[in-house]
Amino acid sequence: MELPPHQQARIDVEADVSDLLGVDNVPLALPIAGMGSRLLAASIDYLLLLLVITLVILIATATMNAGLVPVDWFWPVFGLLLFLLQWGYFLGLEVTMEGQTPGKLMLGIRTVGDQGGKAGMGSLVVRNLIRVVDVLVAVPLFFIDRQARRLGDHLAGTLVIHERLEHEDSVSLGRIPAGWSAREVAVAESVLARVPHLLPERAEWLAGLMLERLRRDDPDAQPLPDEPAPVALARLLDARRRVW
Repeated sequence: MELPPHQQARIDVEADVSDLLGVDNVPLALPIAGMGSRLLAASIDYLLLLLVITLVILIATATMNAGLVPVDWFWPVFGLLLFLLQWGYFLGLEVTMEGQTPGKLMLGIRTVGDQGGKAGMGSLVVRNLIRVVDVLVAVPLFFIDRQARRLGDHLAGTLVIHERLEHEDSVSLGRIPAGWSAREVAVAESVLARVPHLLPERAEWLAGLMLERLRRDDPDAQPLPDEPAPVALARLLDARRRVW
C-alpha cells in the first residue's frame, strides 16, 4: 500500500538521518581510540599499579613478620586486597577523573557513554568488574570490533575516544527541540562541526537533512528566504560556536 506523501517524506528523512551516524549509531564526530592507544594507556596504568602493589607487599610482609596479622589470615586478606587495589585503581580514577586514568590522560583518551556523553557510575563499575576477564579476551575483541571495544565496554555501553584538541572545531546546541534525544543532538552537532571541512554541496545536503528533521519536529522553525541550510540550522538550534 502506498503511503501518503507526507508520511513517506517523514520515513525518508528518518532513514537519511540514520545514515549520518557511524557504525552502531555512534555519532560521526566521535574519534574512536584504537587498540594501540588503549593498550599503551593500559600499560602505563598497570606499571603505576605495579608500583603501588609492590609498596603494599613490602608493608604487608613487614606487618606479618612483626606478628601483627595472623599468618592464616594473611594470604586470603592479601589476595582480596590485591583485587580491590586493581579494581579500585581503575574505577576510582575513572570516576574522579571523568573517564580517565593517568595512562588515558597521557594518551589523550577518555571513557564515555556509547552516545558520546559522560559515562555513568554504573557503567564504570561494570566495565571495571569485567577487567579481570578482559585481560584474556580484550586483544582479540579489539581486532574484530570496529569500535575497539572490549567485553567490559559491550556490557557497560561505553566507548573509549580521543580527546578533542582545543583548536578543533566543536559545536554545542543552545536550543534543543522537544522530543529530540541525545541521538538527534549528536547528529546535529556533528553535521555543524563538519560543515567547514565539506564541499559546499555536501554541507548543504547534510544540513538540509537535519533541517527537514527539525522542521518536522518544530513547524515554527523555518529558514529565511535564500538562507543556506547550514546557516539556518545553526541559527534555529542556536549553535554556540559558528565555524563557517
